[in-house]
Amino acid sequence: MEKFNVLGFGHVGLSVRDVEVSRKFYEDMLGFSVVWEHFNEDGSRSLLFMGNQSCVIEFLDAKHDRVDGLNGPINHLSILVDDIEAAVAELKSKGIVFELDITLDPNLYQNGEKFAIFRGPDGERLQLEQIL
Repeated sequence: MEKFNVLGFGHVGLSVRDVEVSRKFYEDMLGFSVVWEHFNEDGSRSLLFMGNQSCVIEFLDAKHDRVDGLNGPINHLSILVDDIEAAVAELKSKGIVFELDITLDPNLYQNGEKFAIFRGPDGERLQLEQIL
């Protein structure tokens, strides 16, 4: 059996109605700052991560993932691991079915990330994340 280490929560993905309103609120009221953001070629923002200490939130535009949809306002909980290949292999060996197998996102963080998505026992959307 493969072994991997959980390093902590990577982040919480939160669907919001207006990313800029949320950005200002979390900056002004809670002292959060931008951890990472990525823009599309047309200049529109595709990703916004903000954090304060070890608390990191990924703000997702609700136009793409409805606030009151299947996942509710909390889109996913990200669990940071040291070896995503080992983690996915171990969980698959235990019967976990992944909605999204290991995917590389080269635009996230300085060197990219790998992630995979599955559901918990109550339908909660869980993401394994390895920051590269």
